[in-house]
Amino acid sequence: MYGERLYTREALPGNNWASPGCEVNMAQSGLLARLNCREYKNWMKAGHCLLMLQCPLQGYIQREMLAFHQLLAARIRGPTPRRRCQCRAKGKEFQPGCPVCVQWKELILAHHNNRDGEIHWGNSNPSLWPTDYWEVAKVYMPRGQAQKRSPQNCDAAALLNLINTCDYFRIRNRLRVREIIKCRNELMHSSDMMVSSPWLEAFGQKMHDLTAEFTHVPGIVREGERMQEILLSDWNVDKFEIDGIIYAQGPSDIFDLPPYAVEIRLIAQLFQELYLDVEEQGSLTEENENQASKMKKFLSQNEDLKFAFQVDLEWLESVWKNPVPLHGEGWTPTLLSAAVFVAISLALTAIFLHLK
Repeated sequence: MYGERLYTREALPGNNWASPGCEVNMAQSGLLARLNCREYKNWMKAGHCLLMLQCPLQGYIQREMLAFHQLLAARIRGPTPRRRCQCRAKGKEFQPGCPVCVQWKELILAHHNNRDGEIHWGNSNPSLWPTDYWEVAKVYMPRGQAQKRSPQNCDAAALLNLINTCDYFRIRNRLRVREIIKCRNELMHSSDMMVSSPWLEAFGQKMHDLTAEFTHVPGIVREGERMQEILLSDWNVDKFEIDGIIYAQGPSDIFDLPPYAVEIRLIAQLFQELYLDVEEQGSLTEENENQASKMKKFLSQNEDLKFAFQVDLEWLESVWKNPVPLHGEGWTPTLLSAAVFVAISLALTAIFLHLK
């Protein structure tokens, strides 16, 4: 498994990764150089905080959406259908073909804060609305959620969009939610994967404001404190040698994810955003092409990441040569590649946590 030695911890003070022999392995060596770039390190810090936000939000949203689904289901008139209907949604359009879906659509829209704007009905399978709470929840979320079966499959941006769009969530200041959504979008559209220190400082304040808005959510106060520690910590990484073994002195033990796992997951999200843009437009726009070119250059300069995202780079090449035909929501080589490497990073994270 590539990069596995990156997560091997030896009995040395601090947070150290060891690589037997006289050379640091490819993934570790590349990471050392990247983490010593301040703007890239800032990008990773912000991304790490968003990953940390997911866990407490997932449990909270699951409980709230189960209750919301029960509330809506109780308002559906008539007997519960014995069979699933054949109604299907596509993209931003849905015309119900049965009386049950007509009622569900009306109720969903009644609680939608953007009912006159874009609604991604294609995220959801209307035939499952009477029985599956998450199929209802996905109507309140941004594009690209069709394959997500629970909040545990969703990133922080999708969950925050749900909170912002569904009025069942009673929060004092939705602007704080929207500010973090905006920050996340800026982070994911930073094609050079760098943000300035003033941007990071402002992000930290906005994240503090957001967690203050959700003090009733179990675990979020503690995660907010740890986020601030991460944002203020020094992520510099240095190499040193003991008895012929090269070690990497990395970030401190406040991290629950090793930096390489954070990096893989964030870049996977970049590719997913690019894929969704291309799927929607049918080809690369000028903005997409500029972003894709920078991503390709960055990955080509970092052999470990180039290897990890080889399938995605091949997909980019094919898109440049041939426009992508529009099709329904689903898995693609690009998303599959991202999912595979996210799964690998999660497995390595489990090893990392076990050895801490």
